[in-house]
Amino acid sequence: MNHVALCWDILPLVSRSFSLCIRILPKPLNEQMMVSYLFFRILDTIEDSSAPVPVKIKLFRQTILAFQAPRAEKSKIRACKEQLLSQLDYTYEKVLLENFESVVHVFSLQPRPVQLAIIKHGKTMAKGMVKFQRKKIKTFADQNHYSYYVAGIIGYLFNELLFLNGVVSAALKKKLRLYAKRFGLALQKINILRDIAFDIQQNRHYWPELLMRKYGLSYKTLCLSEKRQAALKVLRAQIRNALNYLYSAMKYVLLLPKKAIRVRMFCLIPLFMAIESYAKCIDNHDLFDPAKKVKITRQQVYEIVSKSQLWGTSNEKLINWFLEKMHQAGADFVREEYVRLLRSF
Repeated sequence: MNHVALCWDILPLVSRSFSLCIRILPKPLNEQMMVSYLFFRILDTIEDSSAPVPVKIKLFRQTILAFQAPRAEKSKIRACKEQLLSQLDYTYEKVLLENFESVVHVFSLQPRPVQLAIIKHGKTMAKGMVKFQRKKIKTFADQNHYSYYVAGIIGYLFNELLFLNGVVSAALKKKLRLYAKRFGLALQKINILRDIAFDIQQNRHYWPELLMRKYGLSYKTLCLSEKRQAALKVLRAQIRNALNYLYSAMKYVLLLPKKAIRVRMFCLIPLFMAIESYAKCIDNHDLFDPAKKVKITRQQVYEIVSKSQLWGTSNEKLINWFLEKMHQAGADFVREEYVRLLRSF
């Protein structure tokens, strides 16, 4: 069996957008990010499940042990897969869990420093996911903390893989680390914005409770049509909070080596897809309707991919593109101090 080919086939089934981006990366970084994403997706499936917390803790531990010792007895890896399939609820993630052994095998093919980096961040992610099974998101600080565990971690990992593959120097790695976490947070915060109605249906609560309470709302009332004006006030606070992270994400891209066009494209595509989604969320009543989904068009995706390739090596063109999109999102949200900082890159 060609385990690598099988994992590449699974990737678009669990994330079409990241599948597109990961394939753009140069070898062997693309395979390293592919297997990292599948590993983190398994952890995410455990987190999202309705299984009791003690069961989730056990499954997190078993999964990480399987990856830590990928050449362990096949029976132990198979037993972990059976536990995942029998104790979790899932939909499209089924194909990923059914091919658990293949993901572990591809992981085992990676250089040891790459394996250690992935496991290190996977452990931190699982620990944070367990923490937020018991802790409510009451403030933006809580939301940032949660977003770090599920997305900022991936920014740190990507930064380490860039260094291990010789894409960035140790000095640049250190400089990039300042923005790597915030890049991951930017993408997560847009997801939290866009998916609010669906998340509530799934009993997932990522908006700050104290912010909603300020406007007389709770998760039970946020999406009610008669509470729409109050809900829009909460939405605007979320919009303002996310803005800082979008600028930081752009700074991360601008610091990447200009010659590393494929690496820059990997970052630019999800960033500008997030910006387009961000623009659609502003004052959008549909956000609170679970029957509707805020999404960008296929044409917008094609445009983003094309411009990322065409302008990826020019910081000036990327800055102009970014600021144009932010102005389109709403001039009130474009801050002069941020513009000056971007222009300094």
